[in-house]
Amino acid sequence: MITLAQLEIQHNFNFPKLYKRLFESDMTNWMRGFEEPLGKNLTWAENIYPTLKEHPPLLLHSGGSDFELLTPHAILHFEFPKSWDTKTHHFIPFATTAEGNTYAFYNHNQNQNIEDSPIVLIWEDDEAEYIAKNFEDFIFCKMLQASDDIDKDDLYADYGKSHPMEAYRTDLLSDLKSIRPYLKEAYISILENAYQGEVLETLISYGFTTTAPIKNILKETIYFVQMGEVFEHEI
Repeated sequence: MITLAQLEIQHNFNFPKLYKRLFESDMTNWMRGFEEPLGKNLTWAENIYPTLKEHPPLLLHSGGSDFELLTPHAILHFEFPKSWDTKTHHFIPFATTAEGNTYAFYNHNQNQNIEDSPIVLIWEDDEAEYIAKNFEDFIFCKMLQASDDIDKDDLYADYGKSHPMEAYRTDLLSDLKSIRPYLKEAYISILENAYQGEVLETLISYGFTTTAPIKNILKETIYFVQMGEVFEHEI
C-alpha cells in the first residue's frame, strides 16, 4: 500500500492538512479496496464503482463527467512531460480530465504557507490556469459547478433518459454527505441549497436552480486575485 509519506518524498511536498485528512480516510482513492493493475476480468465500472456508491470518495460524482482523481499509484509514478519546466514550476498532480489535462497543487513560492498552495489546471498545450487558492476552495468550486450546465449526452450515458436529474441529484447528495465532515459549514450550506434546486433544462444541458448564478456565488465565496489567470509552464 502506498503511503502519503511516499508521495511527499517523491514530490518533495508537504500536503495541506485537508488533503492529508482525506487521504488517511481513504477519501482520495477511487480504487478503494483494490490494487493496481486490476486482476483479470475486473473493470472499474463493474467491480469497483458499485462498492463506492454508499460512501463516495472525493468528487466521485460531483467532479464532473470528465474528472478523475489520480490513484496513489498514479501520483507516485506520474511522468512529467519533458516539455514542462519543472525546475521553475513545482506541480504536484492529483487529478486529470478526459482530455488529458492535469489538476495539481502549485508550490510556486518556497516561502508560501503549504495550506495556501493554489490549485491549477495544466492544459495539454503550454499553459496552466489558476483555479482555486487552496484545496478546500477547489473542492467547493467543483461541487458547485456540478449543479449547472450538465451535458445531456453525458447525463443520459450515466443515468438513462427516465428522470436522470433525480438520479444524479441522489448521487450529488451522497457525495455531499461523504465530504460534510471535511468542508466548512458555509460551503456545505450553499451546496445543499444548490443540489435541492428545481431542475432546469435547455436544448443541450440540465441544471438546478440556485440563489444566484454560479459564477456570482464563486466570486463572492472563493475569489482571489489570480483566479482565472493563465501562465506558460513549458521550457
